[in-house]
Amino acid sequence: MPVGSLGVGSGIDLDSLVKKMVSAQRDSKVKLYQDKIHGYDSKLSALGSVGSAIDTFKSSVEKLNDSKLFSGRNALIDQPDDKKSLDVTADRNSSNGSYEIAVNQTAKGSRILSAPGLFSSSDEVITARGGKLKLSAGDDSFTINVPPGTTLSQLRKQINSSENNFGVSANLVDNGKGSLFFTITSTKEGDGNSLKISNTPDPLAKLPISDTLTADEKDAVEKAPLNSSGLSLDSVSTEGLSAGMVMSPNDNARDAIITVDGIQISNNSNTFDKAVSGLSIDALALTTKPTKVEVSYDEKTVKETIKSFVSSYNDLVGVLGKSAAKGSVLNGNSMVRNLQSSMSSSFMLSHSDTGKLSTVFDLGLKMGRDGTLSLNEAKLDKAVSTNYDELPKLFTGSGGLASSLERLLNSYTGREGMSRALKDSIQKSKDNTEETLQAYEGRMKKYEDSLRDKFSHLDSQLSNMKAQGNYLNTMLGQMK
Repeated sequence: MPVGSLGVGSGIDLDSLVKKMVSAQRDSKVKLYQDKIHGYDSKLSALGSVGSAIDTFKSSVEKLNDSKLFSGRNALIDQPDDKKSLDVTADRNSSNGSYEIAVNQTAKGSRILSAPGLFSSSDEVITARGGKLKLSAGDDSFTINVPPGTTLSQLRKQINSSENNFGVSANLVDNGKGSLFFTITSTKEGDGNSLKISNTPDPLAKLPISDTLTADEKDAVEKAPLNSSGLSLDSVSTEGLSAGMVMSPNDNARDAIITVDGIQISNNSNTFDKAVSGLSIDALALTTKPTKVEVSYDEKTVKETIKSFVSSYNDLVGVLGKSAAKGSVLNGNSMVRNLQSSMSSSFMLSHSDTGKLSTVFDLGLKMGRDGTLSLNEAKLDKAVSTNYDELPKLFTGSGGLASSLERLLNSYTGREGMSRALKDSIQKSKDNTEETLQAYEGRMKKYEDSLRDKFSHLDSQLSNMKAQGNYLNTMLGQMK
C-alpha cells in the first residue's frame, strides 16, 4: 500500500504516526553511529597530516645522514660573472686546493665552402649523371644518394635532413655581387676531425656515343658531366679532379688547449673531464692570464641541508602539538606522545666524543620550551668553517644524530610502521561501525514495514466499522 494512502480509510494520520514511531526508535542511535564514524574520519585526517609531516622530516634526515653530503666539493672561480672564460665542476673525488687555469685555445668544428664564382643560382643542377656523396669527419660519416638533375637547393635540404647526419649543416650564402656560396659546417671538434666530402658518380648513367669516335674520345664522353653548365658532383666535393669545395686553414677542426698549473693539456672538445682528477673543466673563451680556481668542501650545501632539517623538524613538532592538544582528536594518543618524547631525547644525547662538536647545539641550535628549534646562523657558519671534519661523525654513522633519528622514524613509517598500524586499526573500526549502521538501518526498515502492515490492517478495520456505523445511522434515520 502506498505511504500516502495510509489512514485514508479511517481518516486518521497514520502515516505521520508511523514516521514518529520509527524516528523515536532510530534517530538517536543512528546519530551515535554517525558521530562515531565522523570521529574516525577526523582521526584518519589528523594521522594523515602527521604522516605527511613525518615523511617530510624523514626526507631531510636522510639527506643529513648521507656521508656523501660532507664529501662534496665546490669550485670557486675568480672571474666576473659577465665575462666567464671557463666553468669548473668539482665532484667528491677532487682534492681541496688552488689551481691556476688558462684557456689557450677553444675547440671548434670545421667549415668548407665553394670556390668564388662557381655557383650563381640555387637552382643550378649540380649533376645530371647522379651518384653518391659521402660526408665524413673523423670516425663519423654518412652517405646520401644524389639523383640525376639535383639542384644546389635540393642538395642542401637533402644533406640537412639525412637521418644519419652527425652534425653537418649545409647553407647557401649570396654575397649580393652575383656569386652564391655553398657552405657546409660540421660540429665535430678536435684535430683530425675536419670535414671531407667525396663523390661516386652513377656508373649506370650513359650518354649515346658515336661509333666514329676513337677509344680515348669515347672515354672522355663517358666521364663528361651531363650539365649544360659543366658542373658535376666534384663541384660539391673536397676531392676529385674538379673539386669545388675548399677549406681555409682557419676553418679546420681543432683541439681545445688549456694550461693547468703550468701543464698544457689538449682535448678534442671544450670539456676536459679527465685532465684533473675529480674536476670537469669547460673552456669557454681565451684568457689573457691564468684564472684562479679554489676547490673546497661544499659548505653551502651542508648549511642549507641543516637549515632545511631544522625547518622540517619544527613543522613536525607543530603538527604533533596541534594534533595532540586538549580537545583535539589525537589528544592522549600514545604514538604521538612517544614520538614527541623520543625526538627530543635524541637531541639531548652526545653524538661525538672527540673535538669541539659533541652535540648539534654546538652548531648554534637551541631548543625552546615548546620543543621547536632555533638556529644561530652566525654560530653555524663559524662551526662549519672551523670544524668541518667533525660534521660527518656528528650526524652520520651509528652514533650520529641523523642516523639515530632515521632509525626512530623508520619505526613509524612504511607498511610495517606504527603510523600505518594505527591508521589500519582506525579504518577497521570505521568499517565495522559503518557495517553495524547499515545493518541497523536494515532492521529499522523492516520495523517500519511491520508498522505499516499493522496500521494498514487497522485502517481497513476502522474503515469497515465506519461504513457499518454510517449504514446503521441511515437505517435508524429511516425508522423515525
